Order: sequence, then C-alpha cells, then structure tokens
Amino acid sequence: MTHILLAGCGKMGTAMLTGWLNNLNDDITFSVVDPAIDATHPLAGRPNVTFAKSADADLPSPDMVVLAVKPQMMAEALPPLVKVSRKDTVWLSIAAGISVKWLQDAIAENAPIIRTMPNTPAAIGRGVTAMFTGEGVPGEMSDMAKSLLAVTGQVVILDDEKDMDAVTAVSGSGPAYVFYLKEALEGAAINAGLKPELAAILAEQTIIGAAALMDESNESASQLRVNVTSPGGTTQAALDVLMAEDGLLRLMKKTVLAARERSRELGN
Repeated sequence: MTHILLAGCGKMGTAMLTGWLNNLNDDITFSVVDPAIDATHPLAGRPNVTFAKSADADLPSPDMVVLAVKPQMMAEALPPLVKVSRKDTVWLSIAAGISVKWLQDAIAENAPIIRTMPNTPAAIGRGVTAMFTGEGVPGEMSDMAKSLLAVTGQVVILDDEKDMDAVTAVSGSGPAYVFYLKEALEGAAINAGLKPELAAILAEQTIIGAAALMDESNESASQLRVNVTSPGGTTQAALDVLMAEDGLLRLMKKTVLAARERSRELGN
C-alpha cells in the first residue's frame, strides 16, 4: 500500500486530490495537511483519505509528499513535513520558482525531488503539467508521479530544470493571459457598440469555440487562422493590427519574459 501526503489543499491541491480519488486504484492512501482544512471540505469523508491541520498529527510516514503550498510559504511548511518523512520519501513539488537544490537544502542533501508545474485547467482534467525528475528518484516513483499528474491532463517531461522558468511563464501563467484576452475582447466589443451582456457572451464563446476547434483539428493554429481569413476581408483588417511589428507577438514576448524573470526571482 502506497501512502501519499498532500501538503496544501487549496484550489490546485483539491483539484488534484479529486482526480486521484476518482481515478486511481485502491492501493494508494492519502493524508492531507492544511491548516485551513475542516469538515466542510468537499472531499471530507471520502475513503482512503485522512485530513489533518498539521503534520504533527498521527500520520503514516509517506512514500511521497506532494508540496502544493504557495512558494512564499514553503520555508515554513517544510520542517514539520520533514519530521514525518523517511530518507527514501520522494518529494513532488508544484511550487513555482522553487528549485530542486532549494528543496534539497531545506529537506536533505540527497533528497529525491520531482519538480513540476501544472496549470489551473487541471481542475477540469484539461491541464498540462511539466515534470522534471531530479537525481535519486526511483523509476517506479517517477512513474507514479507521472500517473498522478496525468489525472489532471497532459504531462510533458523536461530534460533540463532550467526550462521550468519558461514553462511557468507560458503554461503556468498562460491561463490568465487567455482570461484577460476574453476581458479585452469583451471590452472592445462594448467599445464597438454592443451591449455588455451580448459582448460577454460573444467574447467567451468565441474563445471557447476556437480553442475546441484547435484541439480537435489536425491543422496547425497558423493554418486555422489562414482558413478563416479572406484576403481583403474583415479578419485580414483585424490581423493587420494584431500582426503589426508592435502588435500581439511583441507584447506576448514581453509578457512571457516578465513572468519568466519573476519565476527566477522566486527561486532565489
């Protein structure tokens, strides 16, 4: 029987735990440690899971600890978790900017660490998670981590931990960019004369529909764009603005670099 301790059960932690309880086999049990947890949690009462407000509770020693606490809370959260762990406990972190070395300095010099970066669509099983496996992680535990992460969506494997900052900037923060795109398109629709209620529906459903088409189509995003663009038409007029030298690509490059640099700062 494998025992997993989930440290932190906010939105992401709850999304992951829900997927695990609904999709994984009965050979895995879970402990959840979160000071804000109480009996009203939607997963309270589910079999194979125990909730505790602190790691000082009488918890089984975990085979794996999943760190789902915020990066700025990591230093405070780790010491009690280390006390209940074993030397061979594998640590899986979803904290942005926290490196393998940082975690080993806080846990143990040769602690086996798996560093990951999921994103919020994981809550509906449509996320994408990047995974980097540090030295000393047994193959079977790496496979288990990938199975855990796959419950929430696609998993991509990184060969170089240095890529994690850019991954964080693209997919980790990326959903916020899309949400803001909806807000911006809605605002532009209102500016063009549409009523707010209609603008909100058109903006949201256009983004949802376009994303679904891209997901189901065998054609690239570039080709899909070409397909909907008639030379000299309305879409071409709009794309002339978006694809100008100072248009969306330049802004998105600046956006991603800003997020990447912040991820690096968090790691220091």
